[in-house]
Amino acid sequence: MPSRQLSPLELNHLRKHGFSDLDPDSLGKKPVEYFTGHAEFLGLDFLVTPDTLIPRLESEYLVQQAVQIIADQKISHPVIADIGTGSGCLGLSLAFNLAQRQIPYTIFLSDISPQALKVAEQNAAKLLTSTANLFFETSDLLKSFPSIKFDLLLANLPYIPTKNLSRLDPSVRDYEPRLALAGGTDGTFYINRLLKDLPPFLFRGGVAIFEIDDTHSLTSFTLPSSLSAQIDKDVHGVPRYLTVRLKTSSLLD
Repeated sequence: MPSRQLSPLELNHLRKHGFSDLDPDSLGKKPVEYFTGHAEFLGLDFLVTPDTLIPRLESEYLVQQAVQIIADQKISHPVIADIGTGSGCLGLSLAFNLAQRQIPYTIFLSDISPQALKVAEQNAAKLLTSTANLFFETSDLLKSFPSIKFDLLLANLPYIPTKNLSRLDPSVRDYEPRLALAGGTDGTFYINRLLKDLPPFLFRGGVAIFEIDDTHSLTSFTLPSSLSAQIDKDVHGVPRYLTVRLKTSSLLD
């Protein structure tokens, strides 16, 4: 009896990528996505490496909400940022969706890790028929961005509180990049940094959606007065998404 029991999803993933005869024990605790170099997100096949997080089902909400906001606000050519893009799963899935709908877009994808950004560029070339409206930025949050305003900003930044890092499943703790996990003492360090700098980068009425830790509440975050905020729950009923909007009364633009 092998010491590692693969789930049906893991077995299906390995078969799909040509590893149906793999001895489970040879994997140790390594995620199958890092073994195959592939991960599925919103029905798309993304390349992943140990420099990028493995896309999670919960993160699909950010893309789905972005699509809904674009439709509700009838934004004819949305300008979008995906901050901390990693494999590019958020920004590129949104680009794919918009291209399918024949909606023109401009999307900036950024990461502090040049290695992760290279993976995102590879995924863009793999998944999209054109990368003409994509811009890749090696940047510490918004630090290296040009003077630009966005209709939408998506961000899955590091949000795990320091005390919880050691409690993560070994498949996450020992294999996924710590740079993409560790969010500081209470898990809000990078989110609050981005919130502080965010208002000048949003159009009036612009929206930013963050994935957050389930221990966070609105009081966990330091919001500039020009932003309003709400927290939404995931399919399991736990707080998971912070949505902020630049108030329409703002005089920033």
